[in-house]
Amino acid sequence: MQCDPKKITPKDFEKLELRVGMIKGVQWHKNKKDYILLVDLGPVDQDVQIVADLKEGYDIEGLMNKQCIIILNICSEEVDGIESEAMLLIATQDKKPVLISPEVMVPTGEKVQGIMDSEAFHFDQIGE
Repeated sequence: MQCDPKKITPKDFEKLELRVGMIKGVQWHKNKKDYILLVDLGPVDQDVQIVADLKEGYDIEGLMNKQCIIILNICSEEVDGIESEAMLLIATQDKKPVLISPEVMVPTGEKVQGIMDSEAFHFDQIGE
């Protein structure tokens, strides 16, 4: 079956390392626009730092201990001198950010998968 070139294939999806993280630290960025988040990935990886503008949807206390979905294998970027090591997935409601998170608590660091028919797709490292 021919795939629209604007769409990704399941193999493309498998390139994304999506993980469940737990926000365990939040502070204001010096630019006063963004938060600097410290996200715990449990036993599977070291904690990552993410710079994100979430102030319209969350205060610092409201982010603590929330589960979130991150893209781990993305190139880091520097935001006003602070490294952002992963990408946080969000949706928006009334132009305010809303974290994408599991419906129920799952183990921190768990892989996020996509399912199509009866086949699950997820990132696998060689030898994993």
